Amino acid sequence: MRRLTLVDSLFFLAHDEFTGKPALRRTGLGIGMAGSALCDLLLAERITVEGKRIRPLSRARLAHPALDRVFSEIRGENERHTVREWVDHLRQDLGEKVADNLLAAGVVSRETDRVLMRKIRRYPPRDLLMSTAARSKARSAVLGTERPDPHSVCLALLAWTVGLDDLCEPELDRAGLRSWAETTHRELPRALADLITGVDAVCAAVVYTGDRR
Repeated sequence: MRRLTLVDSLFFLAHDEFTGKPALRRTGLGIGMAGSALCDLLLAERITVEGKRIRPLSRARLAHPALDRVFSEIRGENERHTVREWVDHLRQDLGEKVADNLLAAGVVSRETDRVLMRKIRRYPPRDLLMSTAARSKARSAVLGTERPDPHSVCLALLAWTVGLDDLCEPELDRAGLRSWAETTHRELPRALADLITGVDAVCAAVVYTGDRR
């Protein structure tokens, strides 16, 4: 089984692991994709966060089309932008780019359902071990007895931030997951903590402006 990046993992978390039906609205998915892409780049030491602004550290690509597209945009900017600005910019179409990447890799298929006057895209997985691995990693980060790896921690925190708050039910309710998320966020390295904070700020702004498509 191929190793999943954070954007891949969050994409699977944001869709039913069996049917591929979306579990988030388009806006929430876009924010999650943007945040997870930035976390991927930070964990891979391609970027860092200084004064809440993103700075590239390297020119080396990751051989992941969606992530390399984001990295190219960051490196191409003369001005350093904040995490919040990048998340708000990237959220517009990154979900579709990640979906296209997974389709090209042959790990999901794409189907369209018609519900009343709307079209709903589903992405049924071709490998259930892969589609369920993301949820297992996120749950183990919260419920496991051993210290989780940074990838799993970021996945669980991002899932909580964008509204996938039933991740650990029935073992842990939303209040319990919130407590874990708040404690874990405080213990993160500064750059990662600032990145998650920026994602949360965009989510809050979306709620306040009523953009819940």
